[in-house]
This record gives sequence, C-alpha cells and structure tokens, in this order.
Amino acid sequence: MTNEANMRRPSLRSSHTPASALSAIEHQPSEWTISEVAERSGVPIATIKFYIREGLLPRPRTAGRTVGRYDNAFMVRLEVIRELRNRWRLSLREIAELLTEAGPLATLNELELRLAARERLDEAIDPTNAEPPISEQRLQERSGLPSSDVHDMTRYGLLTPIKVDGATVYAERDARIAEVVGALRSSGYNDHLGFAIGDLQRYVEALRVLVVREVEQFDSPALRGLGRDEMLRLIGQGVAQIDVLLGLLHKKLLLAAVHDRLDAAASRRHPDAKQPRPRSTRRSKATK
Repeated sequence: MTNEANMRRPSLRSSHTPASALSAIEHQPSEWTISEVAERSGVPIATIKFYIREGLLPRPRTAGRTVGRYDNAFMVRLEVIRELRNRWRLSLREIAELLTEAGPLATLNELELRLAARERLDEAIDPTNAEPPISEQRLQERSGLPSSDVHDMTRYGLLTPIKVDGATVYAERDARIAEVVGALRSSGYNDHLGFAIGDLQRYVEALRVLVVREVEQFDSPALRGLGRDEMLRLIGQGVAQIDVLLGLLHKKLLLAAVHDRLDAAASRRHPDAKQPRPRSTRRSKATK
C-alpha cells in the first residue's frame, strides 16, 4: 500500500463515526434492502453495487429472485469502507489490501492502528512522507518541467500521482524527483542531445530489483524478533546510509566505465600501439 502523504493522516482521536453508532448498527437484528442501506449509510446505491462487484463488500442474501437482503455485518463493513475513503483518503485498491490483510472481522479501530503503524514505517524510510502533497501545477512550478515531461515521468514510473477528491496531487518525494529532472533539463540534458525522459526508466528498473531484495532482507526472522522502535531505528539509519552508498558506487562504476570506453576508443584509433606494461610490484635483482 502506498503511503502517500500527510493529507491522509487524521488523528486517531478525530471525530469519526462514534463507537456507539457502530455498536448500534452491530446490535440491530434487522436485514435491509439496498435502498434502505443507502438511506441509512448515505452511500449511493450505485457505489454500494460497485463495492460488491469489486469484492470489498459481500454479496447479499437473496430473498426471492431479485431482492437482496443486507445484514448487520454488511452495514458495519460499508461504514468501515466509508471511513477509510473519507478520512484516510485510501484508494479502493489500498482498502482491499488492508481488509484482506486484517481479516473480515477487523474493526475500524484495529484498521486505524495498522495504518498508524505503517505510517511510522513510511516515515522511517522517507522522512518527507510526513509533508503534505502538492498539486500538479505546483510541481511544475518547482521543477520547471512542462506537463509533457511530467506525464512522461508518470508513464515511466518516476512519478506516482495521487487522486484526492478528483484532484491530482504528488507526494513531496515525487516533487523532489521532478526538481532533479528539471535541473538536468536546465543544464542541457534535452531530447535534442539524445537525453529523453524515457531513458530514466532504466534507473527505476534497476532500483526496483534492489529494493525487492532489501525488503526480503528486512523481513528476516531475526529482524522480526526486534521491538518495533528498534526495527524502525535500524531501517531509518540503514536507508540513509545505503542512499550515500548508492551515490558513491554510481560515481565509482561510472568512472570505470568511462575509462574502459576511452581505452577501447584509443585501441581502435591506434591498433598497433603498444599497451603500457603494468608496473611490477617485484623488486629487481639490482635492488636486492
């Protein structure tokens, strides 16, 4: 599930549906038609049917050929989905993943605790995760990129737009990625010289393989046995140091590749030239 910015983090003390209201729903023995469910919950019938088709809600018990009956559990689950959508700003895919992970009997409070724990992990990995998202217009202003470049960066996996109430926003980390690409563009890395946004996809693909392996390592039995605070400390420090390591390794390998290419070009221009003999580490007999 993507952790996607501070705009989706209400306090656990905020005024969502009172526990007494949920309790009242849970203890009502009745069943309802879909029209009654829509009236009681405030969720349109079309939306309820869509949630059923997507597997977020169970199918109703049928009474006769066409009439569906919806029980208390259905009403509680619908209320949970509504809260996750309205207060936590989760996408339907994220809600589906969360409900699958937590199980069908998980309460809203249990789900909120899971979300809060995930956000602590997200912030350990990326401290900018706590910052509010920005609009696409603001992202373009900060980066200096045209909308065509922003769309290409989204296409190639460098940016991940977030839909909030019909508007497109971006996490702070994406804004900083766009600023770096904008700086590259400003310094002369443009399509005319053969530097296209699509070329940056190679970095996404290479790093995706690395981070999958990193997650597997962090999921080891030894780390799972640590306390949550200690694990978060290790992850935060590890990510910061690995970021530095990646930068240094990039420079080291880039220098080696450049020198290899220059040497190969020199060999093609002067195929008969003798290659310099490597300096021997042995002392000559005269110095013995």
